[in-house]
Amino acid sequence: MLIFASCINLQAANVFVLANKNSEKSKKLAEDYCELRSIPKENVVILDVKDSANISREDYDKKIAEKLFKVLKEREAVKDILNSENPKHALVVKSDVDYVVIAKGVPYRISEEKISPDAKISATANNSACVDSELAMLLKGKYELRGMQKNPLFGLNRQRGDYKKENFLAVSRLDGLNFSDALNLADSALSAEEKGLRGRAYIDMSKKYPTGDKWLLSAKKTIEELGFDVSSDEKPQLFNYFDRFDAPAFYFGWYTDMPRYYPQSKDVKYSSGASALHIYSYSAQNLSNPRDWTPSFAARNAAVAFGYINEPFLTFTHRSDVYMHYISRGFEAGEAAFYSMSAFSWKGIMLADPLYSPLKKTLQSQLEDIENGKIDGLSQYAVIRKMNLFLLENGNARKAIEIAESFIPKLNEKFALNWKLALLYGNLDEEKSIALAREAAKEAKENFQNFGLAFEISDFLKSKNLKEESAKLCLEILNSTNDADFLQKVIPVLLNKESFSANEREFLEKKLSNLNKKQN
Repeated sequence: MLIFASCINLQAANVFVLANKNSEKSKKLAEDYCELRSIPKENVVILDVKDSANISREDYDKKIAEKLFKVLKEREAVKDILNSENPKHALVVKSDVDYVVIAKGVPYRISEEKISPDAKISATANNSACVDSELAMLLKGKYELRGMQKNPLFGLNRQRGDYKKENFLAVSRLDGLNFSDALNLADSALSAEEKGLRGRAYIDMSKKYPTGDKWLLSAKKTIEELGFDVSSDEKPQLFNYFDRFDAPAFYFGWYTDMPRYYPQSKDVKYSSGASALHIYSYSAQNLSNPRDWTPSFAARNAAVAFGYINEPFLTFTHRSDVYMHYISRGFEAGEAAFYSMSAFSWKGIMLADPLYSPLKKTLQSQLEDIENGKIDGLSQYAVIRKMNLFLLENGNARKAIEIAESFIPKLNEKFALNWKLALLYGNLDEEKSIALAREAAKEAKENFQNFGLAFEISDFLKSKNLKEESAKLCLEILNSTNDADFLQKVIPVLLNKESFSANEREFLEKKLSNLNKKQN
């Protein structure tokens, strides 16, 4: 079992927030975030930059890097023994900066520029970068702008604050499709700190390169040791509509150009406090594009969303396993992310409130909330986590069932918990197992995000020779939504696998035909 330290937020007085002078919404976002986290308002650094995604290297140097460096020195958050105005000529010997947070409205892409007429530009040798990733190197003096700079602190066995001792800046961004999404990153984080991080994990491998899948499997192991339920998909394709996607607290996957199936639906939300990464070269190329993975995570209530503004190469993407290693030790998301990235002055970005402590509220405290009547739809996942930890420690299914059943009367929503119990009863009591599966299905079939779990239950019923009941459940699912993409992808599969009557089959075939005609 993992042993992690208690979660302690860093001092908000040493967090600096960048906002754009030319965007009232950017300044308002910075102010609102400071109020949420009790950050001094004088820690807002106002930049005079274009309200654009792109910025030239010259403007980055003058209007962002030099401006921030000046403020940090004036506030005595940074000590430069050469007292230089230009960070490239400085010699920083001390940094007290916990985090730099960039508000939406500040550019995030530094444009590629030729250093000389004969300079050769390649995918690995170029000076374009993410503003956030470049700022991580602000206190490191002059370095070559031709490809990535390796992070010497990348990996395991770091201690809190190591990045400050080595004069790096840990940088994150409040951004997304709109300013509401940007601020919600912090709201989502604070909600999880107050109520607990609750939900499940989804690990979506691709079989593209073994290395990436190995990282995902390692992250899965850590998440399981923390007690969270995990669904993993080892097929090259994404999780689809027949796979569970209820209450994602962690989503780590790759390698598809845009969200599909549940992650692309407006009716799907991530659990408050969720961390999400889909490794794709251009997942954060345009933070205003709902079809890019990174802003789509933020739009669906995630608290942490990783991504890439351009081709990063697999080696230089965020390592989900390293990130989870530090989260399991009680680190804040900002510091955990810093150690999970192997290169700076490069393409990576993180949308998040860096002060977010995913494990700040203990599982025991979450269970006490249930006992005291403080419940919501995610409360059942705290019970499941308690069961999983008990099973890891003792392997006693009957005792785990007793733990769950003691909480059942206190919960309103319990479809996921009933399904967990149905599986645990298994060979112990088949009749009870089926009854619990039916109870779970009643709730799951009513909510689009839970349809994958409902399909899982329909397969279970079919395995018990309840074919008509399975078909009926599938029909009820189909009748609960008008989502065209869902229906077009699901109906053909169900027509092949379910025991529908002739009239039901004719109805579904007609429904599918009409949907296809509308699309064409």
